[in-house]
Amino acid sequence: MTTARVNDIDIWYERSGTPPAGDAITSIPVILHHGFAGPASTGWPTIVDRLKQRCDVVIYDARAHGETTVPDPATVTMPQYAADMAGLMDALGIRAAHIAGVSFGGMVAAQFACDFPERMQSLALFDTVACNGGSDDPAATQVEDLLATAFARLSHIVEKYGLQGLVDRENAHRHNGDKYAHLANDSLELQDERNRRNKVEGMTPAGFLAAARALSERPDLSARIPKITAPTLVSCGEWDLFYPCAIRDGKLIPNARFVTIKRASHDTLLYQPEAWFETFRSFLSEQR
Repeated sequence: MTTARVNDIDIWYERSGTPPAGDAITSIPVILHHGFAGPASTGWPTIVDRLKQRCDVVIYDARAHGETTVPDPATVTMPQYAADMAGLMDALGIRAAHIAGVSFGGMVAAQFACDFPERMQSLALFDTVACNGGSDDPAATQVEDLLATAFARLSHIVEKYGLQGLVDRENAHRHNGDKYAHLANDSLELQDERNRRNKVEGMTPAGFLAAARALSERPDLSARIPKITAPTLVSCGEWDLFYPCAIRDGKLIPNARFVTIKRASHDTLLYQPEAWFETFRSFLSEQR
């Protein structure tokens, strides 16, 4: 297991290394941040392997996830997640990188872009939301309110029934209440197993609750993201609950490229992996 000592915790990471020059999409490292309760060490979708073959990709487990130390819950905040990314870059000798994140990872990436703009080569936000109730977009604000309510409920379930209890309820909803889940590349049974592995094996109840609080209490970046100057990609699945937020964020970030992934719900890597890869590849290839 490869770890780096960063901000008083041990961060698990994996680095693919520089690909052959003729195959490389970009010569600059790509930092790819996982979603909530989706640690890198429990496995990214296989499409990321293709990215690793053509880029110097760093994936890692955020604090309170996977193989990375679960510290005092009070230290788990969105600004700290961004500082951990910067610290890991320091440990790996990376001055600047393409910063990308999916869902919760996109929130971390947006925070990083605001706090460490000098470390940015480009920014890619997938299926995520950068603000937190501070904009005047009613559709996006409604989604942010729903998100806060949902995470309060998830936290209550974990406190009362544990992570397995949460997984049981989420998996039942996937089969009986999610109208898009059966359209993902993986079967419902594989999705169920990934959810169990990510949460039951990849987190602790304390880590889950700390990360959920960090997400819910994240700083509102609506006044800061318009100052982002790095080339930016904002991409979201057309069926994703976050879609109104992505549209708004794409408008707030100057010169951002907005891409809708058709026939995809939340986490487009699981619905349209080829479209996700081509969208990201095209964007990165222009940032050489």
